[in-house]
Amino acid sequence: MNHILRISFVVTILVFITSCKTTRTLNEGTVSNITDSKLRNSILENQLDFKKLYSKKLNISFNDGKTKKSFKGSYVIQKDSAIVVSIMAVMGIEVVRAQFLPNSIIILDKHNKKVFHTDYDFFANKYNLDINFDILQSILANMAFTYPPSDEPISDVLKRYKHGIRDNQYTFGVIKERRLNRLVKRQNSDLLIHDMLILPELYRISNHFIKDFSTNRTTEITYSEFTKFANLVFPKLINVDVIDGINHFKLSLTTNNLEVNDGGSLHFKIPSSYEVTNM
Repeated sequence: MNHILRISFVVTILVFITSCKTTRTLNEGTVSNITDSKLRNSILENQLDFKKLYSKKLNISFNDGKTKKSFKGSYVIQKDSAIVVSIMAVMGIEVVRAQFLPNSIIILDKHNKKVFHTDYDFFANKYNLDINFDILQSILANMAFTYPPSDEPISDVLKRYKHGIRDNQYTFGVIKERRLNRLVKRQNSDLLIHDMLILPELYRISNHFIKDFSTNRTTEITYSEFTKFANLVFPKLINVDVIDGINHFKLSLTTNNLEVNDGGSLHFKIPSSYEVTNM
């Protein structure tokens, strides 16, 4: 896989969302007394309700400490069934097109006329990241997810999460902060943390923080500039930071157009002339 494809592939894993034509930045509110169940229900009730989500104009900036790259692209989500991501080169020429299905991933390297077949085990084997289709979809749509992945309904898994307050936002994590601080000080090697920051009143996720002490990996996904696009509330910017030992890469995304239940093509055809490779 050439260099631009490797970077583009990482981008398609973590790619994120935002914006439309007429925008208005929203007041994020202040915290109030709340119960775990009330916060859980409010998060689920205030997520974007969609069948199809089309991020038409996406600016992507990538930095792994050695290479800095910028791309333009787009993605289309058909809820619970398919995600198609497109990466563009100069003059709007598509160089990479990736299709994410619940049980498989196909990547077209149009520049080198190659097609790569893999599944979500690739991320576990290559990057120690336990990602499935549902988590990828949730990331792209600024929705709640639980980590590691679970076959249980998210509403049931979130019943194990406990809330707190930090920086005028709600926290919602699998371990209460006081206990978490004690466990971190003891350096439990099998500890895995997943903590969310929730904006009050909007009840939208502004941050996912995942720390896996067994692999010494930290992943932080930050959503900012929550804005109203027509009748939609969505974050305009996203920053992703992944620290894995001495390796650190950053991903920043800005979308300039967002359409819900309209627009965007899920067309995905593999040319017969392409060289087939399994990853």
